[in-house]
Amino acid sequence: MGVTLRFVSVVGGDISLLPYSLNHYRELGVESFHVIRHVESRADSTLGPSVEMMREAGHEFADVCVAPWHEDLNAALIRKQMSVWPDDWWIVADLDEFHVYDRSPAEVAAYCEEHGFDFVEGAFLDRVSADGRLTGPLPHGGEPLWRQYPLAGQLTLGLLDGRPTKVTLARGTVELDLGQHYAWTGRGVPVEEIYAQVHHFKWTASARPRLTRRVAAYSSGEWRLLHRSIVGESQRFLDHLGKNGGRIDVDDPGFRFAHCSLDYTDYPGWEDTGPALRHRFRAYDAARREKRRTAEAALE
Repeated sequence: MGVTLRFVSVVGGDISLLPYSLNHYRELGVESFHVIRHVESRADSTLGPSVEMMREAGHEFADVCVAPWHEDLNAALIRKQMSVWPDDWWIVADLDEFHVYDRSPAEVAAYCEEHGFDFVEGAFLDRVSADGRLTGPLPHGGEPLWRQYPLAGQLTLGLLDGRPTKVTLARGTVELDLGQHYAWTGRGVPVEEIYAQVHHFKWTASARPRLTRRVAAYSSGEWRLLHRSIVGESQRFLDHLGKNGGRIDVDDPGFRFAHCSLDYTDYPGWEDTGPALRHRFRAYDAARREKRRTAEAALE
């Protein structure tokens, strides 16, 4: 019996990648789309156009959420959708995250079913323009995203000091951490067996105003913040732009940028990424699990 593939994501104020995302995951074999629209006000000028984009692609938003962008909101909206179909397999991706596997997602899910795994992990490959300018993206239907942003690298880790790991595919029963960077429950596929590339098209023309807004809203308390590191990550990116004339320094060796298509085998040294990141975060994850276990035991 085949597996059912569902896609879940939350769309915020920048809707430029929405048609690209829907097309990418449709081509990967997704059968059902559960896309939630988030706005802080019904008067948001992008709400109507985003509804039309969905309609043109043959879909409707699963929900429209009107609320401040609290840090835990995204996870709650995704959890709500996944819990309705707990036995199905879910591709979980932010709008700027484009998964690439070494086989089809249906084959990945079938492998998990056969071997008793509940989720698959992966990591960012941050995509940027050839000269580091924050451009586009162009209207959908023309030049592919990977040509508009031909460089792939490790900006999230190298500059932001952020966590680049993601849970990309999971059963509906799996409890995900905020940002889908980690799974609290379930059994994951060993990273040596399957490890997804998450091509991260975050660094577009809207990146600077979006992160400026994020720093201000989280710092002021307008948006609820659970992890102070989010502000620091965003500020490091803004500071980098300020030092480099509004561009990302694509020649910095610490960012490991290389020309890359959407072919899984294209990024040099990718096979070492999963084991290296697992080692890097092993102690941190163990400490968080113990802290969570202790907190849960205290409530019993």
